[in-house]
Amino acid sequence: MNENEIIARLRRLFPRIGDDAAVVGDQVITTDMLVEDVDFTRLIPMQFVARKSLAVNLSDLAAMGATPSFAVVALGAPAYLDIEAFMSAMAEAAAEYKIEIVGGDLSRSDKIVVSIAAVGRATRPLLRSGAKAGDRIYVSRPIGAADAGLQLLKRGWSTDPPRDLPYGQREFALSVIHRHVDPDPEVALGMILATIPEATACIDISDGLSTDLHHLCEASGVGAEIERERIPLFPDLGSAGPALGIDVTHAVLHGGEEFALLFTSSLRESELSARAGRPVYAIGRMVAEKGVRLDGQPLPAGGYDHFA
Repeated sequence: MNENEIIARLRRLFPRIGDDAAVVGDQVITTDMLVEDVDFTRLIPMQFVARKSLAVNLSDLAAMGATPSFAVVALGAPAYLDIEAFMSAMAEAAAEYKIEIVGGDLSRSDKIVVSIAAVGRATRPLLRSGAKAGDRIYVSRPIGAADAGLQLLKRGWSTDPPRDLPYGQREFALSVIHRHVDPDPEVALGMILATIPEATACIDISDGLSTDLHHLCEASGVGAEIERERIPLFPDLGSAGPALGIDVTHAVLHGGEEFALLFTSSLRESELSARAGRPVYAIGRMVAEKGVRLDGQPLPAGGYDHFA
């Protein structure tokens, strides 16, 4: 079974699951896990792994429009891991995003395993199921960088790209690798969207734009039509990316771990950007006909699947 099939079976056992986080009263609760040699390797500096393990949970809270409150951390640590340094990096990230770590668990393990449960609060949580035909589809920022960075890392690059690259290419490579290993969750924007009644549905782009848009459509019972030319690309991705052997189409449409927000609203782009106090980017509309289409052609869900 793939990940969607597994989740569909689990929903028969636990009908309330299905959004980026669980809503219990005004509390929003999420959990996420990072596993060595599945989500990262030892080539990634451990301070980035620590920060990212918290960031992925914060992104789930952001997608629900929640204000972060506290988190608990379970860490499986091999002998080589400096636990104090690892947790110090996580503490810095927690202070940056104003979430308090209040407890957890430690265990010895052969590989690093980090599991975090985070809790926030939301008076009007954003769900995946609120989109309606006619709503505009938005992404919160230019995308494609995280997967571009991953493509370079998979080819053996480190977080310090080769110094013999031309200056522009090296700066670009540094930027996209950093976006992958140290993502920036859209916590502030999520909280703002929760205060805007015309923001109707939201999900974070963790599995890829194509896959997460399918998730949003399925939850809302509608379809989507998006336009390639309206999708904002990470700066220089279209020029520097191919020169470095990056598959730009995959990075933009199917690349995971972007952690931008994908959301819907009845407001026009200029109106919503003004209400949010920052730019957001309309890339298409929700439609009554089921399925996802790019420039009129079907767009399959081609993003990341843990169990594919």
